[in-house]
Amino acid sequence: MYMKFKNMMTAGTCLVLSAALLAGCGASASESASSEAVAPEETASPEVAEDSYYPVSVDTYTVSSDGATWTPVTTEYTAEPQRVVANNQGTANLLIRLGLADKLVGVAAVYGPAPEDVAEQFNAVPVIAEGYASKEAVLGVDPDFVAGRGDLFVDGDYGVGTTEELASAGIASYITHVGETGANFQSFLTDIDNLGVIFNVQDKAAELKAYYQDYVAALQSDERWAGKTTKMAEVSWIEDGMPVFGSAATESLQNEAFVMIGLDNINEDCDGSQVSIETIIAEDPEVIVLFDYEGGPDMDEMIQS
Repeated sequence: MYMKFKNMMTAGTCLVLSAALLAGCGASASESASSEAVAPEETASPEVAEDSYYPVSVDTYTVSSDGATWTPVTTEYTAEPQRVVANNQGTANLLIRLGLADKLVGVAAVYGPAPEDVAEQFNAVPVIAEGYASKEAVLGVDPDFVAGRGDLFVDGDYGVGTTEELASAGIASYITHVGETGANFQSFLTDIDNLGVIFNVQDKAAELKAYYQDYVAALQSDERWAGKTTKMAEVSWIEDGMPVFGSAATESLQNEAFVMIGLDNINEDCDGSQVSIETIIAEDPEVIVLFDYEGGPDMDEMIQS
């Protein structure tokens, strides 16, 4: 069963993992897997006098201090951000691919090596926290803009502060759409568009968006899985030597990626945080998916369990 998983996923891993670039998930395989994607060559955006372009507005969110409530908002940006903090690695990778590496003054939530296409530039960005950054760590690098995962715009040791708190300190923010409930591939494309508007690099954003659209189209049409459906289940972690199958009910972006490579996630509609072994046996999946990421469980132990 493991070999079958390996054979099927080596070609499809790009998207399942690039879903993270997408979501920028902390310690998920998706964030590190964007190494499969190589961004197109940089092209210069037309120069536009700042006073003739700004202010601009895009749709984003505010998040309550406990992270429980997301509220859609239209935010106005009065100038191009110059000192940017990405609150997670995936967002930093995206900003670099948009040609904005020189504006990054800090990144947090670094859970693996940078993808090859952005490695040199990413490695030059100061890491303000290997894990999740606090508001103090963010303020310490004097940013004028913070972007990334919405669940990290909260109060607490692992939060960069709320959007309102940052605004009171003169810091603009952008919460990515790929972190919202029900996010999908289009959510990722929306983030590319919005960041292109905020930084006045629309040409670069259009080029990068087209690259990912072509990439996904090619992946979906791959003859190894196009038109086929294979039942699969994903292992979340190991507990007392037994695999734990987590519910994937909230993993809309990841489930969409699985569908693109012909995998039907039997955990997708399960209630609760875990799926019983009895349910897995009854569903009889053809493929078991394990996520391998830096700092994660030992793969040999996972496979043996």
